[in-house]
Amino acid sequence: MKDVVAGPGAMLAGLRLIFTPGLKRFVLVPLISNIVLLFSFIWFGFKLFDSWLGGFIQSLPEWLSFIEWLIWPLAIISTLGFIVYGFNATTSLIAAPFNGLLAEKVEQHLRPGISFPDESMSEMVKRSLMRELQKQWFFLKRVLLLLIISFIPGLNLISPILWLLFSVWMLSVQYLDYPMDNHKIGFHAMQRELKQRWWHTFGFGFTAYGCMFIPLINLLLMPAAVAGATWLWVQQYSHDWNDVEHKDISGPV
Repeated sequence: MKDVVAGPGAMLAGLRLIFTPGLKRFVLVPLISNIVLLFSFIWFGFKLFDSWLGGFIQSLPEWLSFIEWLIWPLAIISTLGFIVYGFNATTSLIAAPFNGLLAEKVEQHLRPGISFPDESMSEMVKRSLMRELQKQWFFLKRVLLLLIISFIPGLNLISPILWLLFSVWMLSVQYLDYPMDNHKIGFHAMQRELKQRWWHTFGFGFTAYGCMFIPLINLLLMPAAVAGATWLWVQQYSHDWNDVEHKDISGPV
């Protein structure tokens, strides 16, 4: 597949896969989590946006009122970044074991006979949650840096662009990690792989980001993204790995 359509193609494949007989029952928990929390974060995010922006504009001296036209789009993009991060962090912690299981079943559907490292259900749940906490710590440190930048005069003008790029990369890391973690590929090794194939990574992330704001499609985002990321792993990433445990010694997150 051409690089330019790999990301959108993966998401379309994911949307098809979640309706495949035999896979639909593994979609239920991610789907319910997606619907409830997506609406909650959109409502909370825009309530926060309305309250913060109104107060900020009112506090501007009259001679700066002309920049109001610039503040609105910047504030909207930053608010969307907050919504994406909050939604992603919360839903992923709740649904991490179910997303890992869905990724495993999708890969077995795409690659009949594929084997995974032996582990009990309790071991799988523990591994998924520990990996999720590692990811969220990785994301949180960068969110705190973006928040600091957002409040520095002058520098905060570029913060919406940084929020957008971070949101896109975060979504790719979040979902492409599930199939890689199922093969016990270390977190840092996973990041290196995504950076090496950055066009696939950004293409998939931009597609997932856009789907968050398409009515009806956004209700299916989480399970479709997990399935789509697994499809992309099978088609583009897995060829560089031999389904063995990969040690990760690249340093702290």
